[in-house]
Amino acid sequence: MSDTPPSSKPNYGSAIRVAQIIHWLHEFPYGISLQELRGRLGISERTLARYIQTLKESFYDDEGEALVEVAKGGSQGRLRFKRRGLDMEGTAYELMSLYMALDLMAFLEGTFIQEGAQEALDRLQNTLRKRHGHETALVLKDFHKKFFTWTEAPKDYSDQNEMLDQLVKALVMQRWIEIRYNRGSGAPDKTHCLKPLSMLMFKRGLYLVGRKPKNSEELTLTFAVERIKEVAILEESFAYPQDYEPESRFRNQFGMVQSGEPKRVLLHFHKQVAPNVGSRQWHHSQQVDTREDGSLNLTLELDLGEELLSWILGYGHYVTVMEPPELRAMVIDRLKQALDRYNVPTA
Repeated sequence: MSDTPPSSKPNYGSAIRVAQIIHWLHEFPYGISLQELRGRLGISERTLARYIQTLKESFYDDEGEALVEVAKGGSQGRLRFKRRGLDMEGTAYELMSLYMALDLMAFLEGTFIQEGAQEALDRLQNTLRKRHGHETALVLKDFHKKFFTWTEAPKDYSDQNEMLDQLVKALVMQRWIEIRYNRGSGAPDKTHCLKPLSMLMFKRGLYLVGRKPKNSEELTLTFAVERIKEVAILEESFAYPQDYEPESRFRNQFGMVQSGEPKRVLLHFHKQVAPNVGSRQWHHSQQVDTREDGSLNLTLELDLGEELLSWILGYGHYVTVMEPPELRAMVIDRLKQALDRYNVPTA
């Protein structure tokens, strides 16, 4: 079917397409990309622009504001229902809480997830300005300097909007997905068909937890989002498993990777780092014993994974592994390997 000139009136087919767009906007609360809309409807960019203009002119609220909008996200615009203003009395404390929560998601800059959080902050700021005027302007001045977060090496997801969009849709709609995953170390990519269960934030990185069939059971796996190269949402939906609890899955781990059964770990820290170690909650199982000389013993109950080993090595000569013997041997081996590298003659 050829496109109708912009000046012509919408016909019956156009009305059906507009109704279909409204249905999809209800189905996808985060919005739907303009590229996907054109593909679903089989129309040109020019025709879609005309449909969107019709929606804006024909569907509006009691104040005459359009009910739909095109939001920018990455390289693609997204059509969605227009965000509504916050019906609340904003205070400096509420603003501070929201601002600090947004700052924790700064590593998601350039994605629709961070942009949605930024919009919430902007709406609260605008509400404050309208209600309190000059007083609010003084409060908001230099606000980003008053509450600030600094972190090490955040991951960059700014060019993965479309992939994140697919993952969020599948999580919300409880649909099976097929992913192509980069296993690293030169190994070929592997395809997984799984149920997406959780999107986790850990050390300024995103991780996907999913379950896939294995023999007569299901295997729960964790994937680093930046290593997911392709995502396809399948037609089949699934019931969310009632036996799955993210907190329980990671309860005995020091990080994201599970490597075995938990064991008792006893670490002795020099007095120079004892205040730093003792002031933090490293794991729910930890027990802290401060010694008379200012040093500290830290007892943990967890698996002996790579992330625990890296953390211990990060304290260098200020920490000694007392138990278990296998962890002590692992640390000694790593230190020997590092020393061997420095003993290699340089050219």
